[in-house]
Amino acid sequence: MAVRNGAVRERPLIAFFDYPDVFEDFYPKYGIDQQQFATRFTAAGNHAFLTLLQREVGDVIWYSFSLKPEVDEARHEVVGCRVRILPSSWLHRRMWYAFYMAGASWRWRRFYPAYATAASYVSLVSWRFLRALRKDRPDFFFVQDYATGRFDVLLAIARALGVPLVAYHSGSSPDIYLGRFAKYWSIRRAECLIASGRDELERLESDFGVPRSRVKVILTPIDMVTYRPIDRATACATAALDRERRYVVFAGRLDDRIKRVSALIRAFTKASVTHADVDLVIAGDGPDKKVLQAQAQTAAPGRVHFVGWIADASRLSALYNAAECLALPSWSEGFPTVVGEAMACGTPVLASRVGGVGELVVADRTGWLLEPGDDDALTSRLAFVLAHPGPVRAMRPAVRQMAEDRVSPDRVSAELKACFPSRTPLRG
Repeated sequence: MAVRNGAVRERPLIAFFDYPDVFEDFYPKYGIDQQQFATRFTAAGNHAFLTLLQREVGDVIWYSFSLKPEVDEARHEVVGCRVRILPSSWLHRRMWYAFYMAGASWRWRRFYPAYATAASYVSLVSWRFLRALRKDRPDFFFVQDYATGRFDVLLAIARALGVPLVAYHSGSSPDIYLGRFAKYWSIRRAECLIASGRDELERLESDFGVPRSRVKVILTPIDMVTYRPIDRATACATAALDRERRYVVFAGRLDDRIKRVSALIRAFTKASVTHADVDLVIAGDGPDKKVLQAQAQTAAPGRVHFVGWIADASRLSALYNAAECLALPSWSEGFPTVVGEAMACGTPVLASRVGGVGELVVADRTGWLLEPGDDDALTSRLAFVLAHPGPVRAMRPAVRQMAEDRVSPDRVSAELKACFPSRTPLRG
């Protein structure tokens, strides 16, 4: 039972804030409209965390912001949380339209870092938002990442309201922080920080002075029932794949600057020269899709298949089960949900050593790690996977066991509950 300003609640209320300043900065690029976002869309790590919080900890309300809200409030059909879409501040909307929509806006692109920083800080400076908080009276703030000015503003609001703020790392690094110098003040004043892995935990402690007691390594929870090993023939039939062929799978945003899908296509083209029975399946959507399709058609015609976003979890599970491995050669990540999903299906993972990937991927036991940007290592390791199907498939039980040990909801739930205690927030 929670008591807030004299009111008694059976469960605490958790206010969640995702990373983008406004809805238009991210979701429309992947074909998601506001109605889908508020009621059905579940393809982000946020949804896994919030589903567990809603079930095990408290009632969640997701505050999202838009230039033109089309949905006031809705109940998410899958997560179970409430979703409210509010307008961003008047100043933020003016800045956004001036930067992106004005006829001469192309002249200002070199000033993007300054614009992004200012927009991030002012997006929440809205009386309507503050009135909503006053009405809802949340007991906790839960924030996706601490890389932007939004985090600093939310921390200030949380302290003014006397509520704890918890944030989780989703892939940022200090070189992309907005308002970086402010972070030396703000990051260490959060009640609890959820790190994506030991490297991030150590960076928070050494670089930002966060006490070890306020940082926990917690990986994204995975539905171990939906994502489970199944017979490969059944998997191929469900995923509409040819069971006589083998597959390497990539799943994620087609944002090549981060995900390096073009490097994967090049590596696959080289590694598969002597393996005519193998195709590359790319599941996802994003701004670089057309460029990547053109590259694939030239490099490996007929052997790289773009299947779009897969919203059906059972079909995505089948795709993982049909794969020799999941390949993820990203420049940066937090803890990618796709890694946990694939490993829950028993599928080994070939990925860059970034974020929390190394928490689950153990060399030659559950997959293979390579340094970010090492294309020769990517090609070499992919060639090894294709040349040794028997030993690779023999890894699958150990892969599933690792997922059960680290990302099962029961395991994550116990860790997550400790971040939302019924106590007075720290004031250090």
